[in-house]
Amino acid sequence: MRKIALCLMFFMLAVSPVFAQDGATVAPSQDFVAVAGSTLAWSLFAVFISQSVSVGVMWLLGLPPRKLAREIEEVQNAAVGACFFIISLIASFFVGFMTTDGFTPDPSPIEGAAWIIGGVLLAFVLTIILFVVAHRVMGRLPNENVYGYIKREIVLEQNAALAFFLGGLSVTPFISVLFQLL
Repeated sequence: MRKIALCLMFFMLAVSPVFAQDGATVAPSQDFVAVAGSTLAWSLFAVFISQSVSVGVMWLLGLPPRKLAREIEEVQNAAVGACFFIISLIASFFVGFMTTDGFTPDPSPIEGAAWIIGGVLLAFVLTIILFVVAHRVMGRLPNENVYGYIKREIVLEQNAALAFFLGGLSVTPFISVLFQLL
């Protein structure tokens, strides 16, 4: 836990100039690092908010947090997974709208394409990390890797609850990146 807190503190120190700018422009040399740091920070914030709200809603509906993994894995309750997906979608749009200054046109098509590719790569890496965390939390088989776990649960067992849950985890980074790149 200390390592995570230390990494988060280092990360926040690295991207704190982005949050303190209040609409000021970033120097070109710091532009990529600033936008990537801001995007990563807001994506993680959106994931945290969406998952916290989802767990809270499930708890208010009578499903305690300690039983969520069982409900998604064993019972395969698609309604629980759909709630996670819908709340993640709404939370990521809300955080995205609240953290962007609006559309800013790119100076050239090549630079625009580079930002899009970089944003997609950043969102993809964050999604893979979230899938690894979900794999660790859920009920995996011994010596089962992330790919094998997802393939078994979604393709072989047709677990719609897990598909919705992982969909909620993957939609949040991509929407957050989209709003940060606008």
